[in-house]
Amino acid sequence: MNQIKFELSRLARGCSDNEVIEEIRRVSNLINSPIMTRRAFDELSKIHSTTLIRRFGSWEKTLINAGLGNRYSGRSITKKMIEQKAKHMTDAQLISELKNIAKKLNKKSITQEDFNKNSSLSAATLTRRFGSWKAALEKAGLTISTYYRRRYSDEEFFENLLNVWTHHGRQPYYRNMNEPPSNISAGGYEYRFGSWRKALEAFITYVNQEEDSSVEKEKRSHQAWSESTLSENNHKEPLKMTHKTPRSPSWRLRFLVFRRDNFKCCSCGRSPANTGGVILHIDHKKPWSDGGETVIENLQTLCEECNIGKSNLPQHEKV
Repeated sequence: MNQIKFELSRLARGCSDNEVIEEIRRVSNLINSPIMTRRAFDELSKIHSTTLIRRFGSWEKTLINAGLGNRYSGRSITKKMIEQKAKHMTDAQLISELKNIAKKLNKKSITQEDFNKNSSLSAATLTRRFGSWKAALEKAGLTISTYYRRRYSDEEFFENLLNVWTHHGRQPYYRNMNEPPSNISAGGYEYRFGSWRKALEAFITYVNQEEDSSVEKEKRSHQAWSESTLSENNHKEPLKMTHKTPRSPSWRLRFLVFRRDNFKCCSCGRSPANTGGVILHIDHKKPWSDGGETVIENLQTLCEECNIGKSNLPQHEKV
């Protein structure tokens, strides 16, 4: 099969101020409102506003550096002001702030990113005060996430990333990993790969690896499945193998098909990126039950509605 290459839709770590400012100005031309909020900026930009604030000191300073100071609206709050406020707060007041954010978001467990986005304080302040984010959550009576520091394999990280990518119909943002359907937090990716950017790069590198004979690879997987099934059935007469590949595509093959089809239904053209509630499926062009193989040339992307409609036709099924 032809090798399919992908590119990241985010600016590289360590990019120059000139590159960043050029990106800010590009996004500003896409926002019609006279005021450019962080939320509006983050929806369209290749770099997150939090990164810009760390670089320039504040959102106001970010816009001023880009020559867009007139598009800022709000009180100028300096980092020093925030630090002084937190310094004089009691433990009880900090915990109260943590509880309030959890209540506001209607969550029993919140991430450091949740806190940073919804509080004038920094999660780092609570981590320093109580020793760790986990300790702060415990003092607030909040739940520790079920995936807190759980050990996942690279395959599990990548498959989870694929699920989120498919859900949104585009490369996910850092914040998307802290929302359903993700089962692994953005912090988990940073801990595993060193940064969110490096996690994306590792995923892209893995997906872009040249297939060592797609059919043979799937055939080996199918052979292993057949041997396992035979063993579970106490070595009864094995099922006759009529396919070179298993019916269900691997997560990597699913991603290759979705990305080739631009995460759009090949029938109606809808995508999760532009239509809420759209769920994408992988469909066999020639049905597996009719001898069709699970290889990229015989697979296509269909939305759930189109796939169910197709499955009602003779000799068709959904995957």
